[in-house]
Amino acid sequence: MKKTHENTFAVYLLTDDLLHIIYKKVPCINVKAAELIVKDRMELQEGKTMPVLCDIREVRNIDKAARDYLALEGSLWIKKLALLIYPPVTDMISAIYLDTHSQKVPTRSFTKKSEALAYLGIKETDDN
Repeated sequence: MKKTHENTFAVYLLTDDLLHIIYKKVPCINVKAAELIVKDRMELQEGKTMPVLCDIREVRNIDKAARDYLALEGSLWIKKLALLIYPPVTDMISAIYLDTHSQKVPTRSFTKKSEALAYLGIKETDDN
């Protein structure tokens, strides 16, 4: 199974064992954007709990309400979360997220996709 989806804020790539979300470069992720991102993710997953790789390297700003929403409601059906970052901007965003929210799911940030996939227990292929 391989599915894709795209909205204003992200591109979603779903395989049997991983959901890869690539955030687009937009001025700011606010709570309305976070709600759409989570809604679309959950529709793709169809109730299946799985590891998620979020590529946030293009994110430049995310407001507190959006961070709160993603950390709480946005963690449903996520087994393990890896954030793919590009220092210094997204490194700071991920640090704020990880430091200020108690995580419902194991979460870490990485600068290398191969390390993020290894953390998620996924073997790197062309599909991910």
